[in-house]
Amino acid sequence: MTERVETQQGSLSVEIGNHIRQLRLAANISQEELAAASGVGLSTLKRLERGAGCNLAALLQLLESLGCADRLGAFFAGLVAEARSGGAVGERRRASSARRPEPAAE
Repeated sequence: MTERVETQQGSLSVEIGNHIRQLRLAANISQEELAAASGVGLSTLKRLERGAGCNLAALLQLLESLGCADRLGAFFAGLVAEARSGGAVGERRRASSARRPEPAAE
């Protein structure tokens, strides 16, 4: 199970790195320019684009500099809506526990 999770995380890191690279190239800016504009180190950006991942703060800084950070709210709202409707995210949801009866008043 752990190996499967690590594989999923690795492939997701590669996918995120590819998306960041595509966004950067669509904006017609170099890695150096994006790193400087975002405050993220150039080596961090290069690692991310290679699929090695980065921390959440760096990813958010990059997305902000690329003009995409505002879309995260809609993305997560969509995931929540899918989970609530019993979609893929919500399939692992646990049943709520039964309510305990209130103690009798004296």
